[in-house]
Amino acid sequence: MLLTRYILPSLILFTYLPAYAENTPQGFGAGTIGGAGGAVVRVHNRNELQHALCQSYGPGGFCSDTTPRIVEVDGTFDYTGTEGRDSKPGCVYGDACPASSPYKPETLALLNSDDKHCDGKPIIQVDFDKAPNNPLKVGSNKTVIGIGASATLKGKGLALKGVRNVIIRNLTFSDINQGVIFAGDALTLDDVDQVWIDHNHFKNIGRQMIVGGFQPTLHVSISWNDFDGDNLYSHNCSGKHYWNLLMAAKAQSITMSYNWFHHFSGRAPKIGGDDVTVHMVNNYFEDGSWHALDAVDPARVLVEGNNFENVALPITRTDHPGHIFGMQGSLDASSQAKCHAALGRSCLSNIANPPPKVNGFNTDSNVLDVFAKIPRPQIESPIPAQDVPAMVKAGAGPGHT
Repeated sequence: MLLTRYILPSLILFTYLPAYAENTPQGFGAGTIGGAGGAVVRVHNRNELQHALCQSYGPGGFCSDTTPRIVEVDGTFDYTGTEGRDSKPGCVYGDACPASSPYKPETLALLNSDDKHCDGKPIIQVDFDKAPNNPLKVGSNKTVIGIGASATLKGKGLALKGVRNVIIRNLTFSDINQGVIFAGDALTLDDVDQVWIDHNHFKNIGRQMIVGGFQPTLHVSISWNDFDGDNLYSHNCSGKHYWNLLMAAKAQSITMSYNWFHHFSGRAPKIGGDDVTVHMVNNYFEDGSWHALDAVDPARVLVEGNNFENVALPITRTDHPGHIFGMQGSLDASSQAKCHAALGRSCLSNIANPPPKVNGFNTDSNVLDVFAKIPRPQIESPIPAQDVPAMVKAGAGPGHT
């Protein structure tokens, strides 16, 4: 049975969210209000959830429902096997695992004839669940919020395409074709503006935990999420997930703050595109066997107050690296003067322990030139990097009260 009522949205958020959570987004997503002022609908089964997220569709299957609505997700919604299974040609994409390993290699499903990922590899049939490749569509002006600590979408993610003003909070996304690449993502953002993704847990995802399409991803805040890469399947037989966050839109403005990235081997995150501005502030990166941030030219990334613990490459260096402003240790007086001119405050340095063998940190003034033009309320202020691990581990993910 649907439970619908009208109530001040701020009271709903205060009631169900952890003490660590803000009731309004910080950074580029500031001003996002989601379903504020609309009906509050508590859903208890899959049909109710789909109807509450989107009640009308336009050309191409895009959600055209713009009615403000707060959707409360109560319990576990398991989509595993609900749409049948499929099999496509593919390959074992990563490294083979020795017989003594507790881990298994990933497979990759070739979903179109032009895909070259398996060139040079033996072709096998890859079996997978169909539901994850058909994500639930979310309309504009919606808040989707889990009730308590265990609200879960299992075996299917959410797609935000061509929408504005959406909040996703306090949910677990899990078991989306674990171990199969290209068979589903947890959250898809494509042509979006004003989005807040906060206090969620991502676990056992076959490909990306969050993926940005090629259309703009603007005014987005990603905060207090638990990106859990501890996985039976992995790219290099390490038990650490590689496909974490891929933000590839041609235009992006994104703040990532107070997130916990752990047990990963790459793309934490990967950032590309043409007109891209990202603020990575006060995130905790733990146990990364390869790289965390992978930024590609001409992306501009301000990296402040982050803590990298046991991460091989906090910032990878490629043939065409993005523009990075962020350092380990103390910034020199000249760099701090540029920070004050651009931001009206000092920049905070990052901690990497142990220090990486390849140093991708930099003080590229192009980054500050861009941030100088951004309204100050959209630039989150950091705390010292040494305070980040305890705070983030205590507060990231759903259900922390």
